[in-house]
Amino acid sequence: MSWPWTTRGTSVHRATTSPSEGEAGFTLVEILVTAAVMATVATAIMGFAMRVFTTTATIVERRDVFAEGRIALDRLGKQIRQGESITTSQDSLIEFESYLDGEATTFAWRVTGSVAPFKLQESRDGGSTYVTVATSLTSNDVFDYPDTDEVQIDLTLGTDTTTVALTSDVYLRNANT
Repeated sequence: MSWPWTTRGTSVHRATTSPSEGEAGFTLVEILVTAAVMATVATAIMGFAMRVFTTTATIVERRDVFAEGRIALDRLGKQIRQGESITTSQDSLIEFESYLDGEATTFAWRVTGSVAPFKLQESRDGGSTYVTVATSLTSNDVFDYPDTDEVQIDLTLGTDTTTVALTSDVYLRNANT
């Protein structure tokens, strides 16, 4: 008995995993199924990434608007608290006598613009020159005066995606009443 022949004289062929000539590659169905699966996965990943980017941008915008408003409110509140008297009191303008580094100073704060976003500006020379402190106010009704030595400050700041409202009641400590 000689191998690879059987007793009847037929040859034995081994099974092969390599494609025979003319059968190499993938079928069209295999390629289409693979492309569909990859497209579905890619779409899901891109949708998730876009949501993450949008959420991150909204959070950063909110943080920036809040920081801008907080800085303006802190500065304005400190100056009014040290004030002696309010000389001009309107919804979008306040002028008052206060102190800056121990020196008597006339401060003026105003809201400018005809439509939102409004700007909040500060003057340390009685209103001759102004510096912009906040740029994204959604309302120009900022100051209210419930009493002669009290100022209510309402800063509402916003962008397309976020709105931040900051309020404070400030009393003049050095008021001449």
